[in-house]
Amino acid sequence: MTSIHQRLQSASAQNTSLLKTISETEYSISAYQQSNQYISSLKKDIADQEKKLGESNRHVDREYADHKKYRDSHMKRLAFKLGGKKEKFQADASREEQEWLDAVATQLKTKQGLENLNSNLADATKTSAGFKAIVDVHNNATAELDALYKSIFDGPTPGIPDEDERERAVGNAETDYNNVSLHLSTEKQARDILTEAEKFLQRALEDILDAESHATMDMWGVGGTFAEMAEHSALSRCQQHVSQVEQLISQAQRVQPAVQRIGDMRIAQMDFMSNVVFDNIFSDIHMRDRIQESLKQLQAARTALQRELGASDRRRDGIKMELNALQAVLDRRRRELQECRKRAFESIAGLPEYSEQPPAYS
Repeated sequence: MTSIHQRLQSASAQNTSLLKTISETEYSISAYQQSNQYISSLKKDIADQEKKLGESNRHVDREYADHKKYRDSHMKRLAFKLGGKKEKFQADASREEQEWLDAVATQLKTKQGLENLNSNLADATKTSAGFKAIVDVHNNATAELDALYKSIFDGPTPGIPDEDERERAVGNAETDYNNVSLHLSTEKQARDILTEAEKFLQRALEDILDAESHATMDMWGVGGTFAEMAEHSALSRCQQHVSQVEQLISQAQRVQPAVQRIGDMRIAQMDFMSNVVFDNIFSDIHMRDRIQESLKQLQAARTALQRELGASDRRRDGIKMELNALQAVLDRRRRELQECRKRAFESIAGLPEYSEQPPAYS
């Protein structure tokens, strides 16, 4: 029968290797948990966005049917013509067309939001799979170490009175570490989302500046229809980017409730009646003023977003300091347990060899 001394000697290298693996993969537990929470949040957002897209598709179909019906209505066209109101018919037809185009723009914005959410979900799923692989390594090493210790320390262990106490201390330290590590993962995830929101906000600012430039040209009668089309296009892009910012801020707040709102971001949109039917210098001035007001709101939102990024960094740094302190406690507890078991190894290894033969009588 293999002696305890021999079993302890053969297990020494394996024990050291397993403890090293567990320490190096400890972070994966909370990181994997946080990534799964983020995936669940994204799936909820996708379901909501798919519902909105369905409603938008139905709205586009209705608006197109109204536009086509009005456009192809020969009786209405004839009635307006006979009544000397040909221009009114054309204006009404253009309004129906504009309402359809606005519905299409909303549909495209919703589709883009859904595509971005699905892209984020794909990235998050890939990241989660990476964490899962590390969690599996951690869990396998833990199970192997437990089995090793069970084979050695299971049952009465004379001479090791404080081994159980040391083991409980390690368990408590691991719980404290994992709780704070989860907070750090949460803060990092929120910070990444805020960074993405900052990118879309910067694009929105570029769009609104572009719109302001074309609005000024239109006000001075430069560019004509081309300037109006470019202005409308820039405002539409700006609105799409602002919608992405709002969506990302909402995601960040669900991940980290400490994230604050960054203020209203109302983007001016061209009104068909004011900017097309009754287009004049006064309507052009009014439109440029509205665009400049939108610019001020976006600039204020950028300042607020930068404030939130700074606050996130401070929270992250504070959590890191706390986590480093807990890591030191955990390492110390593990060393104490390891020393306790090492002393047990040394103590038991110093005992005489066990023999199944009874002592000889003299």
